[in-house]
Amino acid sequence: MTAKELRDFILTKMTAEEALLKLLQSHVEHYEKLKVQMENAEEGDNQGSPIMIIAAAAMDLGWQIAVENSEEDAPVRGLCVGTGAYLDAVLK
Repeated sequence: MTAKELRDFILTKMTAEEALLKLLQSHVEHYEKLKVQMENAEEGDNQGSPIMIIAAAAMDLGWQIAVENSEEDAPVRGLCVGTGAYLDAVLK
């Protein structure tokens, strides 16, 4: 089954808005479970942060990450994630 065929099948069962809401809800629920796992992890035992989740996902997708070059020991204030072409366009 192709992605288009799957989409067409799903749309016979519900509206596009309902399908999108289900997709978004599943992503939010998955992220909340990851947060709980990270909060309950013992020191050094699969302990992570949302930034590490973003970094791992970017590596899986072959994307690049841009982080502000700070001369202070400040935590990350923001980051940009995407393909090389996207980062080139956004960061110029």
